Amino acid sequence: MAEAKRRARLRRLLVALIVVVVAAAAAVLTVELRGRGSVPPIPANLTVLVVSEGFRGHSTLPLLRGIGGRALFHLKCDPASGNVADPAKACEAIAAQPSLVTNPKPYSASGPLAGPPMQVCHRHPAKLCPANGPDYFKITGSVNGKPVHFAGGGIFATDVALVEKLGLAGRYGKPVVRLESRRHDFVAMNHTRVFAPGVLRPGDLVTCRATHSYEGFPLEMSVPVHRGNASEESSAMAGLMAIRIRADGTVLASCFPRDRLPLDERGRTTYPKNWPPKSLRSRGP
Repeated sequence: MAEAKRRARLRRLLVALIVVVVAAAAAVLTVELRGRGSVPPIPANLTVLVVSEGFRGHSTLPLLRGIGGRALFHLKCDPASGNVADPAKACEAIAAQPSLVTNPKPYSASGPLAGPPMQVCHRHPAKLCPANGPDYFKITGSVNGKPVHFAGGGIFATDVALVEKLGLAGRYGKPVVRLESRRHDFVAMNHTRVFAPGVLRPGDLVTCRATHSYEGFPLEMSVPVHRGNASEESSAMAGLMAIRIRADGTVLASCFPRDRLPLDERGRTTYPKNWPPKSLRSRGP
């Protein structure tokens, strides 16, 4: 009788031990899954358009060649697919933080390019861009059945959460997709040309060969991302260019040959007094 009771106690202890081990294993597994950030997938269908005056990694002659452009990304979730670097990882990021696309803040977290109010233009390191940043982001589609529409400025860089977590950029901040074909038009030297709204878009290219005798690369500039009064300027050995996009989408471009630049008292070339042309400096819309 005593032996039977002893064996019964051992069986009860063994069962209790097994229960404790199973519970502990389940707790460890739960913590591990939470630590990995596992979240249930949510349906999403998104298009992200990025327009830049200077995508990195797309030019070997950044001082002479227009390096802007337009990059278009697609992402679907549940199941994950698209042309971003890792659609599954991007979908996990959106599921964990929907505001990443519904209310993004496409700025660097720290450093000289940190968020508002001012950004440093990469095309003009000595100048400051508008508070909404030198690049333009447009996100459309839906997340979890709710419409998404975001349009605003920012910075296309690998330390920006929107870019990094969605996998939009690769090495050196180069977009992981091939840039869209750019519209391309010309302006003659010593002229200012007006392009009607819709002919050229931000990120498109305008070219000017400053002199007939110059055999080097022509002057090239991207249509600015931001509309407004300030013109974008570019200078190179061939001459000067300035481009402005008005609020209604009209694009103005001017070209001036360097061999006609005035000289200062030391014989150095200077900007002409009427540069950029009045139409590009106008306060009008």
